[in-house]
Amino acid sequence: MIESSAEDTFYGELFDVGWPAPARALRNKAFREWEAAGRPRSGQRPREDTPIGTTHFPWGDVPFLRYAPGMIVPDFDGDPDYGPMWAGESVSVITEVKPAGDIVRDLVREAEAALDKAG
Repeated sequence: MIESSAEDTFYGELFDVGWPAPARALRNKAFREWEAAGRPRSGQRPREDTPIGTTHFPWGDVPFLRYAPGMIVPDFDGDPDYGPMWAGESVSVITEVKPAGDIVRDLVREAEAALDKAG
C-alpha cells in the first residue's frame, strides 16, 4: 500500500462480493490474469475457485479460494498476490505505517493548528 498510487488500482468486478458489484483494489497477479483473459464474468475467470492458500482460524483451517472477497490476514498461508488488496484512489496519500495512537495525536495536533490559524 505504501508504495502504491491511485494509478495502481482498478475498478471492476474481479473479486466476488456476493452479487455483481464493482469494487476498487490494487492490481495484482489475479488482476493481470483476469485482464489478459478479457475480464470475463464470474464463472468464466482463469482458474476460478482454485485455492490460493489457507487461512488458519482457531476452529480450523479454511481454504482461501481465488476471487473470494475476503481479506488477506496474518494467519494466511499462500500467495497473497492472488487475493483482494482492497484500496481506493486515496492509497496515494498513504506514505508510512504508524500506530493508531500516533495517527490520532497527529490529527488532533493538525486540527488544533487549523483552528488556531482560523482564529
